[in-house]
Order: sequence, then C-alpha cells, then structure tokens
Amino acid sequence: MAKRKSDKSSKPAISLGTSSYEQRYLYAFATQGEIVNHLRTQALEEESVRMQEVLQSWQALQSRVQELMKNEAGAADLTVVENIPKEHNEFIKEIESDSLFKKTFSLLPTNFGVIEIDRITAAQRTVNLAYVNHLIEQFRKKRAFSDLLDICVSLEREMPPIQHLEVANNTHVFSSPNLDLRFLGSFLKKLTPVDLEFAAMGGLPAAAVIAFIGYGGAPVNVFRVNNRIVLNNGFHRVYALRAVGVTKIPVVIQNVSNWQLEFPAQVAGLPREYLMSAQRPVLMKDFFEPEFCITLRAKQRMKAVTIQTSVGQFDIPS
Repeated sequence: MAKRKSDKSSKPAISLGTSSYEQRYLYAFATQGEIVNHLRTQALEEESVRMQEVLQSWQALQSRVQELMKNEAGAADLTVVENIPKEHNEFIKEIESDSLFKKTFSLLPTNFGVIEIDRITAAQRTVNLAYVNHLIEQFRKKRAFSDLLDICVSLEREMPPIQHLEVANNTHVFSSPNLDLRFLGSFLKKLTPVDLEFAAMGGLPAAAVIAFIGYGGAPVNVFRVNNRIVLNNGFHRVYALRAVGVTKIPVVIQNVSNWQLEFPAQVAGLPREYLMSAQRPVLMKDFFEPEFCITLRAKQRMKAVTIQTSVGQFDIPS
C-alpha cells in the first residue's frame, strides 16, 4: 500500500497574540521612532500595516503641534493650586494620619490641593478605553466634591484580585490584569510564634525576611515643581473625570524643590529633562483633541511579578 504523503497545508494554523483591547494613542506629540516602535510591539499585527498612513497623518499634524507649542509656551507653569474647602478638613486629616499614607509619601513634603485637569502635565501616551469606559459609568453621577475626594485621594479603591503560584520552594509568581502590580520591598522581620508555623524545612529559625507584593498608593498624586504639575499616579481616573465634564480635582501634591535630584528619572517612560524643561509639554487636555489621537487594537497585557530567593552557603575562614 502506498505511503500517504503528509499535506502540510492541512495542518491547523495556531493564532498568536489575539487578545486585545481598544486603546487611544496620543501620537501627535510622539516622535516617529516612538510611533513605529509602538505599532510594531504594542498593537495587533493588522494595526501595524497602517504604519505609513499613521506616519503621514503625524507629519500633517506637526505644523499645528509646533504652533501650539509656540502659542502656549509657559502654560504648564501657570497652574494655580487651590485649597481644599475647609468643610473637608477632617477627612483630609484622617488620610494624613494614616500610617499607609505616611509610608507611601515619605520621600517628599506633601500637601493636598485642587488643580485644573487641563493644565496637568501628562507623561502617558495611551488610554485603555475599556477601563476608562468602566470608570466613566462609575463617575458619571459623582460630581459633588465629597465624591471627588473619595475618587481621587481616598486610601481605598477597587482593585482586581492578585493571582499567586508557587513554582518552586524559592520562587513565587504573582499576576494581575492591573499593570500597577508591583514589588513593594523586602525587610527583615522579627520572628513571632505564628511565623514558626511557616518554617517548612524545620531547624531552629532565628530570622525571617518578608517581601511585599501589591499595588501603588491609591491617591491621585502629582509632583509640583514651582507651578508645574506633573501627574504621577491616577491617569485613567483623571481622564475619566475629565470625560464626564469635571474640570478641577483634589490631589496629593508632592513638592519638589530640586528637580535634578528629587524628581524621578522617568515618569511613564518620559525623561525628567523633557517633563521639566519643555516650554509646552504634553498636557491632559491634549488627549481630548480628536485629531491628536488615533484608536488602535493593542495587545492585551497583564502584569507578573516574580519573587525568587537565592541562597549561598559556604564554609569560610574565620
């Protein structure tokens, strides 16, 4: 009997990277290199075929962008910070006295204030539209200042559960659909009787090291350098509030006296030199200029954090 030849064309194709979400991309202020890299690495393959079309549109926008930068030079340095209304002082004091707040904002002097959304310098380039639409439904009827305090500066917020998998005795993997998942540090911990129950390998435990995994601080917070305000955390909440018509929001302000030393090297991928020195950096209001943004199908991502301990045990000369 003749041996049947395999038909390679009949083998099932395996799709790769099909999970996606709708993304708003502020491309008008990006460089051509950024755009090419973003479409190539972050968007679905069918979006990357639009490369030339997107670059041509970007080129057509540049005269308008340059004119905007000229006409609004210095606008980012005219931000007025208003005081929180006095009737909310007790709520603010309660937050300030919380130990979690003190630890989260321990590196710089902080205060609370009310700022105009449109004048906030924004380092982000992209908006997750699915997440923003979810927030918009929540925020649509929450316009009172007490509601804005809960949304923007409360220490609590709704967060997705974190998944955990122990892949080896010394390796733990944590994951979340929220990209704010992060390693929060490890510290020497004084042993308690309860800790001894976790001494899986027996012996006589004398010390423990504890590692923390979780999310960043809940409050919307900004860096203030003179009168320039740079958004540090809470971008999607700020965007969603602006989308429902809120113009001013309460925030936690981290006051920077020397930006060369105290300001982070990068915020959302943009270097501090740009965020501090540009006469007219990207502002929150730019995301609401229809022609400045394009909508893409971006690859769905989740955040994974791996904690692994490495131990070296040797006999050495004393």
